[in-house]
Parts: sequence; C-alpha cells; structure tokens
Amino acid sequence: MPRPYGDPVEIVTAPIPAQSPFIPLDAKIVVGAVAPASPDPIPIVLLPGFEYRMREWRHPTTHEIHWRLERRKSSQPGEPDE
Repeated sequence: MPRPYGDPVEIVTAPIPAQSPFIPLDAKIVVGAVAPASPDPIPIVLLPGFEYRMREWRHPTTHEIHWRLERRKSSQPGEPDE
C-alpha cells in the first residue's frame, strides 16, 4: 500500500509583484505557511527523506481557493511501499 500524505499545512499566497508575458495574470507566489504561533507566514522548510505535494482546497463556505502542502516519507529505491 502506498504511504499516505499527512501533516497538511495551509500555504499563504500573494499576487505576483511583477508582470511578465510568461506568467499568467492570476498566478500566485508562495509567501509561507500558516502557523498558530506566528502572526506572519513562516518560511517553508522541505526536509530530506520526504516527498511533498501541493493541493488546491476550496473553502466550503466562502469558496475561496486555498493551498495545502502535504508530505509523506519517501521510499528508498528498492524499498517496498508500506
């Protein structure tokens, strides 16, 4: 069975500060992650030995789009998934 993703964290995004023909107008940059202990978004630290993915999440009431970062332990080459 594949390893599940866990430890979801909400990602704070902001509009792109500069315009470019290669970046869509509605694109966002990652500012950091939400943390109860900090009034400002904190930097995201990616740890070795883990795989990460970002998922779009829509708030059920406001329908605003939020992003969640999920991680799971990486499987080593030749190691079966648990």
